[in-house]
Amino acid sequence: MAYFSLPALTLPSYRFDYHSHFGGILPVENEAAVATDAFPLDITYQVQDQGVTVDTKVTVTVIKGQQLTLAGLFGGTLDEQQPERGALSLFLKALMLMEESNPLAALAASRNRSRYERGECIAEDIYIACVCLANQLKLDAVRDAAATDPVLYKTVRSALERLAVAPPPGQPRPIEALMPLLRYFNDKIYSASKYTPFDDAYRMRSFAMKKLRAEVGGEERYLQWIAMSLRYLEQEGIAHAQLAMGEDEVRVANAVLSAYNKARKTCYKLLAHTATVYAGDKALEYELNTKILPLFQDPSLNELIGIDLLGSENKVGNYTELFSFLVAQNSAQADQLTQFFGNVDQSRALQLVSHIHCGEGMGVAADNRSAIGYAMAYSRHLPGPEFYRAYAQYVLACQIAAQGRRADNARGTAGTHAHKDNGVSGLFDEMFRNDSLTVEGLTLRRYDGNSVRTQELVAYAGKRNMMALCESLDQSPPAPAQAPAAPAQPPAAQAQSYYQLLTASGTLLGFRLGHAYYYRSFVAARYPLIAFDTNLGSNSITGASGLFASVEGYRLNRGFRHLDGYVDTDLLRTVTDKVMFTGLQALNETQVSELMTLARSSKTLADLLQQGQAKISALLNAALGPVAQAMNADTSYASFSALVTAMVGANTSPSVWFAALARVLNLFINWRSYLLGSDAQGVEHTNVQDEFLRCVLLLAYNIAPFDTSAQGAAEVGKQLQALVTTISAAYWQTTVGPLAGNDSGPQTAAAIAGYKAPASVVTVTRAVLAQGASA
Repeated sequence: MAYFSLPALTLPSYRFDYHSHFGGILPVENEAAVATDAFPLDITYQVQDQGVTVDTKVTVTVIKGQQLTLAGLFGGTLDEQQPERGALSLFLKALMLMEESNPLAALAASRNRSRYERGECIAEDIYIACVCLANQLKLDAVRDAAATDPVLYKTVRSALERLAVAPPPGQPRPIEALMPLLRYFNDKIYSASKYTPFDDAYRMRSFAMKKLRAEVGGEERYLQWIAMSLRYLEQEGIAHAQLAMGEDEVRVANAVLSAYNKARKTCYKLLAHTATVYAGDKALEYELNTKILPLFQDPSLNELIGIDLLGSENKVGNYTELFSFLVAQNSAQADQLTQFFGNVDQSRALQLVSHIHCGEGMGVAADNRSAIGYAMAYSRHLPGPEFYRAYAQYVLACQIAAQGRRADNARGTAGTHAHKDNGVSGLFDEMFRNDSLTVEGLTLRRYDGNSVRTQELVAYAGKRNMMALCESLDQSPPAPAQAPAAPAQPPAAQAQSYYQLLTASGTLLGFRLGHAYYYRSFVAARYPLIAFDTNLGSNSITGASGLFASVEGYRLNRGFRHLDGYVDTDLLRTVTDKVMFTGLQALNETQVSELMTLARSSKTLADLLQQGQAKISALLNAALGPVAQAMNADTSYASFSALVTAMVGANTSPSVWFAALARVLNLFINWRSYLLGSDAQGVEHTNVQDEFLRCVLLLAYNIAPFDTSAQGAAEVGKQLQALVTTISAAYWQTTVGPLAGNDSGPQTAAAIAGYKAPASVVTVTRAVLAQGASA
């Protein structure tokens, strides 16, 4: 029947993070994210001092009990007040951003105010926070100040600093009453959300980190930030990771990763991400040759294994520039790019990773941005005193409305949690979803990751970029300018495409598309040697998934976002079609014919699985492509057989056997969708163990119905998680090298139940178990 359940699913830690950004790993605050033990790291790295390279040695220690968060990092000495000091420090640095380099002030001074100014949404968030604080602190002189006025932010900062002064013994700290509000806005400013584009959050984090490094002892705390981020990954259960970082930070980070990997038996690797993909033609080529290439010529950077090409949504990505660079290096007599890759002494990895962001996006545009930025772009004059007076009054009115709405919806459920009681929860929904502000005939608009407009923009950019990537892969490198014109050649002898050249045997290059949310099935079929990494949790936050057309749908499907609640089955079908198509059409003619022959010629399912092992194993081997060599063929077949048996049950119909054979073979064909990544745990509100459970949920839903007996359901759950983890390990062994020795990490106990039908629901409940605990 269509009802199915996995009532007692225990998942070990998924050991890989195939896509994360170093600057976004740490959450803003999380009381549960605490270092479980202390460990010192002896680090040696090089710095430039007046043009001279100097070796610097330092010991960095992450203290037991240290909160592995931004608040923990910025809070200074470990004590009871550290999280509070850290939260306050983060908010004060946000105010400093507005005093020193206010994105809204930069937009106001720009000649082209229709262009989105990076950080303008967080700037508006900070302005809204200051309006609330000015009202609460009775700072009447600045309550109606312009969002571009640095006096507003300096006044609020000074008031907060006064309140943070330690009171006489026995008296409460004045700042304590404001902490829930500050923490609420910190979450809006330092991490992505429905109303905060992820790149804005990265800008704020980058600014705050630069401020931290400039403080006394800041360089040591910067190194501690790197160590804390790695510790966070390890305690999440990740032993293997590919972490993107700016080329100017790679040298210091490499020293910390090298020491950490040696001490903790982990395998954390760096990718150097590009910075100028948004610039004009040839800018990427210049950066690759002058900034990225030297990193791969330096034998000391042993943890750097690849290039991370950032996404581009304001123009089609310059993929051809990357491919031209790689072909030129691969064709050079002395390939300096991959000299430390492959089977050589002190090899960094078996392949140099080219990780290409393709199909992601925020959806920001001239008409989808901060409300104040929208007013600047679409008004004849810059907003003046009347505008900001009306805006401030609107903020305070919506704050009162949000409080009333919370009072009407005070009780939550397991699937739809109640609002937090911080005095401002729901404020942004009231301002930008439930109501609107019209000033001088202009109705303001605000970026909303769940809006139809955002989803349209993200899909448009993502689809254009994916097809531009395909066009670039199909191109052939231009002939050398000095070469004489060659006579026309027959089709078979024509120049090879970039795809053929870059994936040929012996190139030492591996390609993986980050996100790849659009047209993935087409790309998978056309370019079988290109892999993907999947991070559905972050896409749900940033809007790239296009799954939630309303804030109510966003909240209702908490089971999909947080793996604890409800999930609409229509959503599961949509996601599956996008990232791991399971239809019969995915099989080729040979696969269908052989499975059909086996089903028709066998008397029992047991006979089929015994007599057809050789043929099915060959099909599995072909489906797994480049990772098949790193997998045990007998184990793969045992997994295949167990899943087919659970799906068929006691049914004796050959048509049912064929359907089960085809659907399980499809699980192996989709192996590239099981390389999971977080896309930065802290910024994107997700983690790899969430991605793992989400992947198992999708697979379970798509092979349902199956044997729902206790033994049968347990076997299905065991085989699905083993399939995902085994494939992920095989890919690492094929592209990077041996697996890490670190095997620590929590387990996840979950229960899944649902009805496989349109317009139905699946429920997910779970608990995180300590290492070694049993469900």
